[in-house]
Amino acid sequence: MSAAAALARLVVVLLGVWVGVLGSLVHRTTVEVMGADRPGGLVLSLVTVALVAVACGFAVRVGAAWFGLGWTLVLLLQQLQPSGSYLVAADAIGWTWMIGGLGVCAAAVLLAPRLER
Repeated sequence: MSAAAALARLVVVLLGVWVGVLGSLVHRTTVEVMGADRPGGLVLSLVTVALVAVACGFAVRVGAAWFGLGWTLVLLLQQLQPSGSYLVAADAIGWTWMIGGLGVCAAAVLLAPRLER
C-alpha cells in the first residue's frame, strides 16, 4: 500500500469520526411541522451519513467501509462510559440513529463501485 493510499484511508476514517460526532450532537434536534415536532435532526444526520459514505466509496477504494469504521468508532467509544452515552439516549430516536446509521453505512459499502487497481 502506498503512502498516498494510506493517507486517503486515514482521511476517510477521520471524516467518519467527524460525521459521527456531528450526527450524535444533532440527531435529537426537532423541527415543528404543522404543529407537531418531527425528528429533523435525525433525518439530516442519516442523510449526511448516506451522502458522505457514498462519496467516500467513489473517492477511495473501499472508502465507504473505512468511513463506516470511523463512524462506528464514535458510537462505540461513547458507550464505554459506566453511565452510558450522554449524546445518544437509549430511546427510539437514539436507537434509530445508531441502527439506521449502521444500515446506511452497510448499504453504502454494498452499493459502492468496485474500483480496479
